[in-house]
Amino acid sequence: MPLATQIPYIDIHTHRNYPVESDAVYSIKNIALNHSERITQADCSIGLHPWYIDGDAQRELELMEDASGLSQVLAIGECGMDKTISISLNEQQVVFDQQVCIAKKYQKPLIIHCVRAFQEVIASLKSANFKGPVVFHGYRKNETLAEQLVDQGYYLSIGKHCLNGSQDKVLIDVPLRHLFLETDTDRTVEIAAIYRYVAQVRSIELDELKEILYHNYKAVFNR
Repeated sequence: MPLATQIPYIDIHTHRNYPVESDAVYSIKNIALNHSERITQADCSIGLHPWYIDGDAQRELELMEDASGLSQVLAIGECGMDKTISISLNEQQVVFDQQVCIAKKYQKPLIIHCVRAFQEVIASLKSANFKGPVVFHGYRKNETLAEQLVDQGYYLSIGKHCLNGSQDKVLIDVPLRHLFLETDTDRTVEIAAIYRYVAQVRSIELDELKEILYHNYKAVFNR
């Protein structure tokens, strides 16, 4: 383990382009294969986002499976279910279940997009007997649900929205060994600013937070 001050920030889920080689930030770029996005040499996650499910889902799933063994593909996702969109939940679930199977086959973690469908997502994970790491990205629900997810062994990833104080109770309560931070689609804030805020809320040194989340990254993504 390098000295704490040399440990990079981990941006576990982003849509921005960091330099491929960066000592300051290690990032996992989200690639939505059903949204005209293509895999590069940078570390990434690949998935079919529920927002963009269409009639080509089976072909896209085949492409995803073909790419899942690539070394730069660290995870499957974001994938999941969203009850606020017009695509039927049944259709979303079929596509999600197949991605869970791909993650299981290739022993990859899952990065989950979940909006008002936590019960359904968890049921799918249990039905598939998925034992790998699961990260619920963009978490912005309450501490009760957070505790339930962590009790299942899942991870929570929190982004810029925490900076307004709305997630302070979650940030205080969640065990740091189950936490990640992310920038997601936001291009106005750096991951370091989110880290500094969380360290302040937790009343710990920034270097300690960096070290713990770096350990999480290595454990979950086998780096």
